[in-house]
Amino acid sequence: MEIDDRYLRHEVDYKPFAAEALASCFVEPNGFDLFYAVLSNGKKNELLRAASFYLFLVKRSDWHECVDGNDRVVDYLTNSYKVVGLFSLIESTSDARHEDFYQWLLGRPAGTFPIEEGAKLSELYAEYKLTFGSIRRCVAFFDRLPPARQQQLRDGVLVNGIRIGSIKKLAEFLYNLRSKFVHSAELVLQVGELRTWTQDKKGITETVLPITLLLSAFEEGLVAYFRDVTS
Repeated sequence: MEIDDRYLRHEVDYKPFAAEALASCFVEPNGFDLFYAVLSNGKKNELLRAASFYLFLVKRSDWHECVDGNDRVVDYLTNSYKVVGLFSLIESTSDARHEDFYQWLLGRPAGTFPIEEGAKLSELYAEYKLTFGSIRRCVAFFDRLPPARQQQLRDGVLVNGIRIGSIKKLAEFLYNLRSKFVHSAELVLQVGELRTWTQDKKGITETVLPITLLLSAFEEGLVAYFRDVTS
């Protein structure tokens, strides 16, 4: 299969975008250049793609409402699209092999079948998502963050007054917000400057998650991902 190296071939154009997108992660003026220099050509190409897409589609992009003569940025609309963009980029940077649920089931031990109860099928599907589903990539991405950043994110989500239990649960929570918007057009109201409360079967969830916090976490996570693949 032919490798798409268009970003590396146009490195002179894309590299400044990538450096701008990730500038917050480097203290020294040449920090990004040193980080970039040790990457393989394939990873340089991947970084240029992910970071430049992030800059234009998320970091420097806002949704404007242009109805009845208005032209203003609506935070809950723009944040909803930013969350979708972040998770699309997280999934796109993974090296994980994809396997659909049916293929995965065929590889289960013989004693797994027959599956006679819906509860058992749901249990298997939950296991699949953590093994081959999109959520696994997201958990792995957030798990690379420094402990202090992980705690900062977890501090922003309280379920029945208790901080969310792990970075895995936090990643699942955020991914579910993304999925509700993509599949059910439910706006991501939980990400923003205002404190929000929602209620479901688990109880009351309180969130204080500024979009700036998620963007900083993504930038750190992207750098951590590429540092991992070069170590």
